[in-house]
Amino acid sequence: MKTLLWQAGGWRFALFCLLAVLQGLAPAAAIAASGVLVAGLPGNLGQATLGLALFGAALLTGTILSAILDHEAAVLDGRFAKIIHDTVAHASLRTDVANLVGEQTTKDLGALAEFERVDGFVGTATALKELLRQRATGIGAAVVLATFAWWAPIVMFLGWRGLSFGVRKWLDHGMNLGAQQGQTEMRRARYLRGLAVDSPAAKEIRVFGLAGWLVPLYRDSYLTALQAVWQGRRLGMRTVFAATGGVLTAHLIVLTAIAQTTTTPAEIVVYAQAVLSTSALGYVFGAEIPLARARKVADLARSIAGRLTPAPPRPRTTANAIQLTNVHFGYAGKPVLKGIDLEIPKGQSIAVVGENGAGKSTLVNLLAGIHRPDSGEIRMPGEVSAIVQRFTRFELSLEDNIAFGRGGAHNALDRAGGLGLLDDLPHGWDTVLSSSHPNGRDLSGGQWQKIALARALRAVDAGAEVLIMDEPSANLDVLAEEELFTRFSELAGEITTILVSHRLASVKHADRIVVIAGGRVAEDGTHAELMAAQGKYAAMYSLQAERFAEVSHA
Repeated sequence: MKTLLWQAGGWRFALFCLLAVLQGLAPAAAIAASGVLVAGLPGNLGQATLGLALFGAALLTGTILSAILDHEAAVLDGRFAKIIHDTVAHASLRTDVANLVGEQTTKDLGALAEFERVDGFVGTATALKELLRQRATGIGAAVVLATFAWWAPIVMFLGWRGLSFGVRKWLDHGMNLGAQQGQTEMRRARYLRGLAVDSPAAKEIRVFGLAGWLVPLYRDSYLTALQAVWQGRRLGMRTVFAATGGVLTAHLIVLTAIAQTTTTPAEIVVYAQAVLSTSALGYVFGAEIPLARARKVADLARSIAGRLTPAPPRPRTTANAIQLTNVHFGYAGKPVLKGIDLEIPKGQSIAVVGENGAGKSTLVNLLAGIHRPDSGEIRMPGEVSAIVQRFTRFELSLEDNIAFGRGGAHNALDRAGGLGLLDDLPHGWDTVLSSSHPNGRDLSGGQWQKIALARALRAVDAGAEVLIMDEPSANLDVLAEEELFTRFSELAGEITTILVSHRLASVKHADRIVVIAGGRVAEDGTHAELMAAQGKYAAMYSLQAERFAEVSHA
């Protein structure tokens, strides 16, 4: 954590720590000044005036330092949070998707999200400032108290550190349980709560009358997570109670000694204040809890970043073709692709078809670089653009949903046939595509499909040589689908296009059709060639044609 804070501030962080210590010493100076003031009363006006001036100077110094430190803490808090986010984001964006969905990484990301939800690290510098200030105050008070008796600050230190140990053990146990629950039960509880209150599942929750099932399920999941935390905290309270008795005993010993041996009001005032100020040597509730969370967050961030190794560069080919050689891939040890050999010349339009679960989308993910083959090799002639099945509906402006601040959105949306969307958007290109934003707008599935196509075409305009479309017509009606594939055919010869679709009537105009079955290329040819072969493709195409004919005559 200290390393990350140094990265956040450098010399500014070092100066911040020094000023926090100086602010913490100001109360000790005020205690000493109060002794000078009291000793000068009532007869020595000069000494009393000096004491009053020193007392005021100590308070003023502390106030000025407090204002400076509050500003610096806010700056460092923001920088520290940014470094945590950047560390995880940088590692996440440069690694393979397979690493992100690993079991331990998923748990750590869930725990990190739980800490962030409860502001577990947004006040790190503020907490550190408070801890340094309190510790400096405690040490200053101990030095003052040592002028009374060498053993007095030792007794107070042991009493407060005993209490600090008990409280820390109690809270750390609860915090570790909280992190564990954040990985498992808390994450599940938040998911169930999201089903109940967020819009994506709202329709089905109501259509199927699931409220009576969902609410108790959420309640039980949340309580299960909290039960473990509560139990851990109850067990730790015994240590806290014992340590509290210890610190009360320390106060009783030292204050009794002061009352019995001091002879002047000034000594009583100074030493009594010093005893009370040694509380700063104990557990600093406003600082140590946030710092413990910040340490846990920093450890999680480093653990996640260390586990997410950078993705190796994709093999390139100098040939004007996509080349797949004996490609194998599987999920959780279950093979999906079992030796794919395929070559796709530049500028060719190819359709990939097959039954559900045959591996079509898996092949697309491999071609797009989302996954890496378990064995075998894929060589690409250039950059890839893609429309995936579950494309992201970013809660951003129309322009940023297409170009992400890089320009070219107008031409891409025009090529996708979506310029008409602007007529219904109150702020045109700047309209946020989400009704949860003020003046935002939701789009229909077909409209979003055009946004996704425009996003892919924007990448083509920027130089991508391969366009992959995985079920691009899933949310389109017949007319919109025909329009889409007309635009798809216009790209033929310009770039290499790969289309995955279960609607075989839409793929018959492709230059080439590849049938995936049993994890391998089962058939490969034009529509006419595959129909003549009377194989799997011909059977699937004929079946779909018959069903369409039945519906048409119904």
